[in-house]
Amino acid sequence: MPKLLVKFFGVPGEDVCELEDARYLIDFTDRIVVVDAQEVRSYEELVKIVSQEKYRNQEFIEIVQIPAITGG
Repeated sequence: MPKLLVKFFGVPGEDVCELEDARYLIDFTDRIVVVDAQEVRSYEELVKIVSQEKYRNQEFIEIVQIPAITGG
């Protein structure tokens, strides 16, 4: 399984984590989480996406967390 390369929109750098750790590191409640131009709303949905055949041979899968803006 590829490792996750987690980026925060507007913040330089990234974190690398295993899929199992993403449950605790990625904020699905207060942020918009994007994988390969797809919004992901839960850890279970993330597992489904990264388990797809097209990601099996990749070393990393990039995930971007974007702050949710309310009232806009």
